[in-house]
Amino acid sequence: MAGLRPLPAELAELAVTECNEQQSERETFIVTLQTWIAKSPYLKARTDERLILAFLRRCRFSVEAAKRRIDNYYSLRNDFPEVLCGRQVDEALLRQFDRGIHVIPKRPASSQGPRVIISQFCKIDPKQSNPREAFKLLFILLELLALECDNASVAGLFYVVDARDVTMEQMLQYDPFLLKKTFMLVDQCLPLRFVEIHLVNMIPSGQKIFNFVTSFLPSKLPFKFVVHKKSEDLYNHLPAEAMTIEYGGSNGYHAEALDYWRGKLEAYKDYLATDSQYCTNEKLRVGLANAWATGELGGTSGSFRKLEVD
Repeated sequence: MAGLRPLPAELAELAVTECNEQQSERETFIVTLQTWIAKSPYLKARTDERLILAFLRRCRFSVEAAKRRIDNYYSLRNDFPEVLCGRQVDEALLRQFDRGIHVIPKRPASSQGPRVIISQFCKIDPKQSNPREAFKLLFILLELLALECDNASVAGLFYVVDARDVTMEQMLQYDPFLLKKTFMLVDQCLPLRFVEIHLVNMIPSGQKIFNFVTSFLPSKLPFKFVVHKKSEDLYNHLPAEAMTIEYGGSNGYHAEALDYWRGKLEAYKDYLATDSQYCTNEKLRVGLANAWATGELGGTSGSFRKLEVD
């Protein structure tokens, strides 16, 4: 695997303000975390310097915060295996990917901008798959983004969820427990930061189900979440050119993006084939139990008061 990439000047400037990053010091911080992982017998975590750098950026180069996030990322695998385990690149995963459920346009929103992800959940076949498989694929792609894209780890993610043509049968597969665990993964574990999430093209008949499921999220969200009555209102928040041509932008076609990221999945096939060994062994943990066992990260009840309707 490749080593650390030097940042372009504009992105390096943003990394200082957003991530508290000094490029001359980052290798020292990375070695500190690699050493901590090696000396933690309960923790089997990847030590790829690019992934560790993403964790450090997510935590504004606080070593202690990065330790907690890395610990959370691997310990959650014991409680969320349907999404975080079994991540091998096989024909089933590639068939799921080829349906175009998740599309990552070829360019960031700008030279200093976040990376855009578009999810079209209508492309899940409820008779052959389910949201857990779709989320598994999404979080695999997010780990690859953490490894491959400095804009994603410095400027964050701009996530567009397109609910066009989602059926009631598909919506009913999204239970609150799945959403709660997914939220905790996003909020407390991932090495990437969601900056904004935008929901477009929600069908009127699905609004009640959406409101019920999201009522299980906490009242304060770590990202901006907007539901748009009209899909074109999305461009009040994001330059149109950051979206794919199918959405009226100029950031390549869906097919081009899918071809590129299919190639990345295949390139990381061996990397992901070893994924099952990375986890925590709670029998070897000394001191406090992990955050999942103590319930520290489980309290996500509360009203969804931060939702915006545009």
